[in-house]
Order: sequence, then C-alpha cells, then structure tokens
Amino acid sequence: MSHTARVGVFMLAALIVLGVFIVKIEEIPIGTHGSRVRFQATFPSVAGLDEKSPVRIAGVRVGIVEAISLQGDRAVATLALDPGVVLHEGARAEVTSLGMLGDKYVELFPGSPDKPPLPHGSTLAGTSPIGFDEALKSFNSAFANIDAVAGSMRATLAGPEGQKRLDEIVENIRQVTAEFRKVVEANRSNVDATLSNVRDFSQTLKTELPRLADKLVAIADHLDELIQENRGNVDASVANVKELTAQLRTTVDNINKITGKIASGEGSIGKLVSNPETTDNLNAALKSGKSAAESIKNTFGRAEGWHLDVNVRAEALPGIQKPASGVNADNSRSAFGIDLQTTPRRFYRLEYVSSPVGRTTTTTDTTTVTLPGGQSQTTTTTTVRTKNVDTFNAQIGYHLGEGFTLRAGLFESTGGVGVDRFLLKDKLRLTFEAYEFNRDVKPPHLRLETRYFLTRNLFAYAGWDDPVWKERSSVLFGGGITWRDEDFKYLLGTAASAAGR
Repeated sequence: MSHTARVGVFMLAALIVLGVFIVKIEEIPIGTHGSRVRFQATFPSVAGLDEKSPVRIAGVRVGIVEAISLQGDRAVATLALDPGVVLHEGARAEVTSLGMLGDKYVELFPGSPDKPPLPHGSTLAGTSPIGFDEALKSFNSAFANIDAVAGSMRATLAGPEGQKRLDEIVENIRQVTAEFRKVVEANRSNVDATLSNVRDFSQTLKTELPRLADKLVAIADHLDELIQENRGNVDASVANVKELTAQLRTTVDNINKITGKIASGEGSIGKLVSNPETTDNLNAALKSGKSAAESIKNTFGRAEGWHLDVNVRAEALPGIQKPASGVNADNSRSAFGIDLQTTPRRFYRLEYVSSPVGRTTTTTDTTTVTLPGGQSQTTTTTTVRTKNVDTFNAQIGYHLGEGFTLRAGLFESTGGVGVDRFLLKDKLRLTFEAYEFNRDVKPPHLRLETRYFLTRNLFAYAGWDDPVWKERSSVLFGGGITWRDEDFKYLLGTAASAAGR
C-alpha cells in the first residue's frame, strides 16, 4: 500500500472517530436524546459545574446540564432530562460532587409521587454545597480562636501578676473558713440541742432494737431459705459482682496513676498543665497549622487554574510538486498534540507532526583525479536527501493581550517562531509561522493560516504553505477537533456509566 493510500485510510478512520466524538461531546439529539424534556434550576453558585455536566437522581444519570446563564445574582441552569423522568411538586436540585475532589454534577430530588407532576419548563429551587475556600476560612477562624484562648491564659497566669491573682484566691479561701468558724460559735446552743436530740434517739433505739433484731432474724431465716433455693443464681451474681469490683478497682488505680503523673508534670497533659514552655510550643504548633492550611489553599488554587487541550488536525497540500531528483513528497500533513495552559498568559504545546516532505539537505562532494598524462579531472556530485518525515512541535506560548499570542520553540523539529491573532470572540484565528532558517534552499519555511471554529470543539482552516519555494509552495485546507479538559471529564463519566451497565 502506498504512503498516500495509508494516509487516506488514516484520514477516513480519523473522520469516523471524529464523527462519533462530535455526536457524544456535542450531545447531538439522535434517538431518545432528541426528545429530552427541559427544566430550569436556580442556584446561589454553580462553581465547578459546566455545560454537559451530568444530572442524576439517586446517583443514576438521567440527563445533562444543557446551558448555564446568570439572572441577577443567581445562576440558572437548563437541565435536559430523559423522556421517562417525571418531577413532582416540591422537586428541588442540588450541586454536589463525586467524593471530596470529584467532578461536580446536579442531584435531583423528584418530589413525592403523591403530588401532581410539574409541567416541562418549570423552575426548580437549587442549593449549593459549602466551598473549599469557605471551609478553609472556618478552619483558620478556629485556629485563631484557639490561639486567642491560649494567649489569654498565658497572659492571666504568667508573671508576677498571675502569682498575685493566685495569692488573692488563697486569701479569699482562708477568710471564708474563718467566717464559717464564727458561724459555728454563734450557733453553739443549736448544736447542743441537736446533740440532745441524738441522745434521745439513741435511748429509743436501745429499747426498740431487740424487737427490731427479732424481726431481722426472721427475715434472715427467710432469706436463707430463698438463697438455698436459688444457690446457683446467687453464686453467679456474686461472681459477677466480684468481677465488676475487680474491674472498678483496676480503673480507680489507673485513674490514680494518671492523675499522679499529671500532677508531677509527666506526659503531654502534665506538661501542658505545669510547664509554660509546653504552652508556648502548642501556640507555635497552632501557628504552623495555620501556615500549612494557607499552603494547601495556595497549592489547590494553582492546580485548579491549569487547563489541558488535546488537538487532532489533518490538511491537504495539493500544490506540492514532486522534485525532479526523485525525493519523496506527499500532499498531506497531519498532527496530534496537547496544549497545557499553566497560567492565564502562558501555555506549552507538544505535537507529533507527519511532514509531507520532511527535512531536505543537499550535500556536494568534489572529487579530483590525476590522469596518466598528468592532467587533473574534477567531478562534483550533488546529493539531495530527505529525512525525518516524522517531526515534532515543542513550543512555549505567551498571550500578549489585545488578542495576540507569541510562540517560540521547535516547529517540525527545527527552531522557529509564530504569531497568532484572535478575532470574533476567539472564533477566528490568523497565524503566521517562520521556521527552518538553516535549510539549503530558500530559507526560511513560511506558513500562513486562517482557522475558524465551527463549534467549541470542531474547526476548519485554510492558508498558504511555503510561498517562497515554488516546488513546495501550496495552498492548504483542512480541519480538526480539540478536546478540552471538561470534555474529557464528560467522556470518562460516560465510559464509566457504560462499563457499569
């Protein structure tokens, strides 16, 4: 199979895959998806929720988020649901996520089946979960409160002022004891009367005690009979009581040991109670925890700002002529690569490019031969070689503002630069590239391109490639597709749902 035929087969397969992905990504209404019903849901915030995010009921995917708009200070999401989904009065929506760091989606609560169904296009009330930044703020506030309490205790009990307060407390206790003694002295007669009553009570017990003793003996005899009848149960109960008493004794011993260690300053709690240095270390640890929380917040903030685009494109170059030297030349170019956006102004591009002609080098060899007659004969041989049909783009780009982007690095495995101009809200892109400055024939290689995005993912382009070299000069036209990171999240979620079935 010739190289052109292989490229044709590759392009046909790529177009079929492209069509399938377009249907999946763009949610083109085919089959049951064409009869989806739509509802509106209002939320205080939809941070992290994107178009085509899943809509679920009890965890089961029943539709997608078709559009998101802003009305006043609230977000309004249009929900496209499968035809069999019925919502009732009282239905509501909630923005949630799969796990702690999973993708955001909309969870629907369809309401009680006893209530009337809602008409299509109704608006549902929505709620949003607490954000990661709000949780960090609460965490920082808690640390600040603990730090303030520790500082207040240290300021109250440390130094001469704290010692003075403790002395005042001891003096107050002494005064209360003295006042209690005075009260007892003042009520001596009442105390004597109480003792007299106790004496009379003891005389009553002396006369009544024998009769009570006879009754107790009778009760004891009765109890003895009961014990003899229930000896087995009593023995088991006594054993349980003994075991419980032993456990209580062990627990009390452990408590005494713990309180003794705390009182002597042993262990973390003992040091916290008796050692001011431990309190200082605790304050330092709380400050370190606050710094760590700030670092975690900043790290997540940077990672959330990254964006990844995957690009596939193919183009035709009908004007390329086959050189007379017989060097292979193709009439198409294809590329596959990624763009990683690390900051709002900087990105990195890495692509594999199948070049139509590769890199051409010309070598001239001069040979001088001395003939038998003493004459010299010089022969010059010029060799043209083509290599590295498979090339790479490795570039760094900067957004300069006003719709301009500057790129520099490797263009088809050689050094070069490029400038992009974005128009019509980034739907139209004009590109100029220059590379292969050191090639033997008519350097550098120039490329002019106009690209238009038919949808968010699908684009077509046309232009002029290598206008300075007649044999390589050609108009170009082609198309491609780009997948963004949110598209990959949707595709992965679709694949996981299909595998679950």
